[in-house]
Amino acid sequence: MTLRLDAGAADLVAGGHEQAASTIDSAATSAPGAVDAGYGAGHVLDILAAVSETAGEIALVNVGTAALVRDVASDLGLTEEQIGREFDEMGRVGG
Repeated sequence: MTLRLDAGAADLVAGGHEQAASTIDSAATSAPGAVDAGYGAGHVLDILAAVSETAGEIALVNVGTAALVRDVASDLGLTEEQIGREFDEMGRVGG
């Protein structure tokens, strides 16, 4: 299997994850602090708290994914450069 990254593909993918994290984080401020749910208000607030916590975890996963995508792209580029240098050396020795 061959993995190829076009120029900018890693930045595009990582940027998408960073944008998702930012969007999720900014939505957290819109969560209501109080609800008019009668006797169920406590339960509704518990549900909102759980949703907020899960959203925060999803945002962190997106931030981590973005970092890993950039790391993999960097490592792949370094590997390709090293292989290129090795082939250059082989060409000079045999030529």
